[in-house]
Amino acid sequence: MNRRRAATVIDQTPAPKGSRRTRAITLGAALMAPLIIISAMPPLGTSAYLPGLPAATESLNTSTATAQLTLTLYIVGLAVGQLVIGPLSDRIGRRPPLLLSIVAFVALTVGVALSPTITVMLIFRFLQGIAASAGMVLGRAIVHDIATGDRAARAMSTIMAAGLVVPALAPLLGAVVLAFADWRMIFLVLAGLGALVGVWVTFAIPETHPRRRGVPDAAPAGRGRPQRPHHPSMPRFIFATLVVSLAFASMYAYVSASPFVFQQIYGFTPTGYALTGAGLAFVMATVGILGTRLLGYRTPLGVLTPDLAVISGLTVLVIGSALVLIVVLSGAPVAWLIAALALAVSPLAIIFGSATSIAMDASPLPGGTASAILGTTQALFGAATPPLVGILGPDARPMAFALAIAAALALGASVLANRSAPAAVREA
Repeated sequence: MNRRRAATVIDQTPAPKGSRRTRAITLGAALMAPLIIISAMPPLGTSAYLPGLPAATESLNTSTATAQLTLTLYIVGLAVGQLVIGPLSDRIGRRPPLLLSIVAFVALTVGVALSPTITVMLIFRFLQGIAASAGMVLGRAIVHDIATGDRAARAMSTIMAAGLVVPALAPLLGAVVLAFADWRMIFLVLAGLGALVGVWVTFAIPETHPRRRGVPDAAPAGRGRPQRPHHPSMPRFIFATLVVSLAFASMYAYVSASPFVFQQIYGFTPTGYALTGAGLAFVMATVGILGTRLLGYRTPLGVLTPDLAVISGLTVLVIGSALVLIVVLSGAPVAWLIAALALAVSPLAIIFGSATSIAMDASPLPGGTASAILGTTQALFGAATPPLVGILGPDARPMAFALAIAAALALGASVLANRSAPAAVREA
């Protein structure tokens, strides 16, 4: 069997007289490309705006702390939106909430750009986050509708790898816009990009929810439902969700502290810091994409299943985190810190993708609901991390300790996820 073949869901249910037979849906490049884009739009809504944050603060005559709430409320909106849109998609299908959310995102982004006061902007940013969350929660649900196991892990890891590059490169987009216009134009550009994505999604992403495609839940394998094993386990779902969330917290420990660590402690210029961040993001994305090519293939460690990929990746993360801690505590040169960080963050994309696939496969809940719980938990862990690493001000030690602790806890959660797997999964 060719393991590189794209995963396919084929509806073989006899079509009613006079209706068209439901077409096959293939998780190939034509579908993966828009899935990557809609999953990347939410972080783009935050990162592209960062260069314009000081100008927005001055323009709206507000304080820095209040202006930063435009970032916080957006993230809160992402968490809340997933809890609403995910379960809704289990009832009415994936396409309606996805298309409606894209339209809402475009309208709300224009509203942000035209906000006359900081209060109005905060309201629009919260609602914008809710609309943007559809790309995250439904991207995972759509992959889950179509694929499972190493195929789903490859797709998830590819999406995650692309998503890690966007936050690193998006500030460059904002900087380019600011060279020709004010901060409001950044949001108008985002609205235009959202509209283009909406047109693309309309034609490129079909309905994938089995029920909405006329696939009966009780249909036997090969008769109108995906031919894939499903072994639900709530403990495994919980532990895999913790793996994703703790790994995400470890990444946020680095992301939230790195501007202060590199610029205020090591004296980097903003450009120097941006290039360093882009280089580390490139490492994450490259390792993630290369790692996805090995999923399902035999390696010196055995067949690289999603479980093995997660434990291997977390082991590298723990080693890299320990090196970061040693470098920070010893006062070694910054080059050693960058090298240790590169090792630590390198496996994050494949960890996120594989652990997400494990959680979605193990969940006894509908796909949209499982994706919502997973995404909201991840967002909450990420939102809780910056205050912890910033408690001592511009200091690298909290970053190093938070990175190491989150990595170690994630590795422990992955061991428990493996032990809680049903026997049929462990023997596969």
